[in-house]
Amino acid sequence: MLKVTNARTEDVAAIQEIYSSLRRPTRVRIDPSEYLIARVEGVVMGCAGVRLMQSAERKEGYLYGLAVQKSFHRKGAGRALTEARVDRVRDFGGSQAIALAMFWNISFFRKLGFDTVPRDSLSLAMRDLSDFRDARYRRSAVLRRSLDS
Repeated sequence: MLKVTNARTEDVAAIQEIYSSLRRPTRVRIDPSEYLIARVEGVVMGCAGVRLMQSAERKEGYLYGLAVQKSFHRKGAGRALTEARVDRVRDFGGSQAIALAMFWNISFFRKLGFDTVPRDSLSLAMRDLSDFRDARYRRSAVLRRSLDS
């Protein structure tokens, strides 16, 4: 049975292993307080990060780093991790959740209530995050899910 929980310091090695096995870009800093972990029978099979942000403009969250071991693809882990991240942003009092996605993942986010938005519509704090300045993510679509009531 799939269970999503907050990551702990001892989960960092499993997070790095998932990224490595999927040949994802290495994250220099993995802060376990920002991560959620998906486990099946105690085994870490997916991870995802969420950075909670508060600026003069708004409270919001940046969803990043979603990764699921290939053997667990299409079994609901990505959806469960993303919904748990959105819940974390909502619990923080955030008005929106923002994600970057390559074209092959846009439909996944749209099914979860995200819409594509222009980069220049984001807060300055969001656009200042390293992922939004990184050339590797220049072609990624920006997706937003509004959390306003």
